[in-house]
Amino acid sequence: MKKRKTLIMASFGLQPKHVTLETLAVLKNCGVVLSHCLDKGGKDPLARSCPNFESLRGLSLAETAAKVKKAFSSHDTVGFITYGNPFFLNATTALINKEMAAAGIEVTVLPAVSSFDTIVNLLDLNKFSLNGLRLVDTAAAMEEMKFTPAMDTLFFVVGDLNLKGNEKQRAAFLKGLEANYPAAHPVTVINCPTIEDETGRLLKTTVSKFKTVFPKADLVSTILVKAVK
Repeated sequence: MKKRKTLIMASFGLQPKHVTLETLAVLKNCGVVLSHCLDKGGKDPLARSCPNFESLRGLSLAETAAKVKKAFSSHDTVGFITYGNPFFLNATTALINKEMAAAGIEVTVLPAVSSFDTIVNLLDLNKFSLNGLRLVDTAAAMEEMKFTPAMDTLFFVVGDLNLKGNEKQRAAFLKGLEANYPAAHPVTVINCPTIEDETGRLLKTTVSKFKTVFPKADLVSTILVKAVK
């Protein structure tokens, strides 16, 4: 019987020190381990602990997916290391998962620390508003952004609004905040500590002053706007 081919979709979390014992054990049994966010050696000891590791840093999404698919020509079990929760707002793993499904390759996903987990701890979000917490993929929703002041809201990937060509959407986002929240209402810009930025940052401001702070939001920034009481 032909052995089934399996991709192990794993992650080190936000920093290599977050990697779980489960992930380490499973990756050691892979024929090859690939990653789009780790270098071989250097400051990435996790890469050195994996047998037959190959770094894919610098490749496009399509090139990365093609490399993962090609690895199955020589191996039955392939590991892929990403960051954060493997499937949470991750365009690379979304494309790889789609390619694996088309090729009939099984995908096993291992849990890992995500930016959401870290934000909850950083800001002590032990309780949410009575109407709950809303998570927004800003990049996907920017063309028709909706605001829900009765709910706590986390706007992920908010730095996409600062990219060239998104000036109209950025203006609409800022105008929407001002129209739906009091001027003195608090806004927090969060950059979780990651492999690229070990300290991270928290910028606390208000709706009225947010325009001056927003240019500092980058591609890994998340914005928390608490519910209006």
